[in-house]
Amino acid sequence: MFDMRSSAIMDDYIDELEENAAEKALADIKDIYHMSFRHPTGFYESNVRVSNSGTEVTDGGYSGPVYGPWLEGVGSRNATTRFKGYHAFRIAAEKVQREIEAMGYRLFDTNYQDRF
Repeated sequence: MFDMRSSAIMDDYIDELEENAAEKALADIKDIYHMSFRHPTGFYESNVRVSNSGTEVTDGGYSGPVYGPWLEGVGSRNATTRFKGYHAFRIAAEKVQREIEAMGYRLFDTNYQDRF
């Protein structure tokens, strides 16, 4: 208990929980796109992925498609067009926030409880 093993276990737990949350958010975002896109080409969706750090979902930013803010509904064009955005990132983030506690309990029970 006092030899820092528990600290290392908790670090692993937190990292895995963050990665699981990012993967869940990515799946939720893609589900929203599949339900919403009328004529999908797959290009924008292929640029939406979990970052190399494994803890955030991104569309590539400046190196990816430039119409990401418009699709999300936060671009300057949204104020001047009828299209108000899909809000997929926002919806997915809210959903993960509601479910993160239960995800954490499940992960701890299945992978980490026996390590203490």
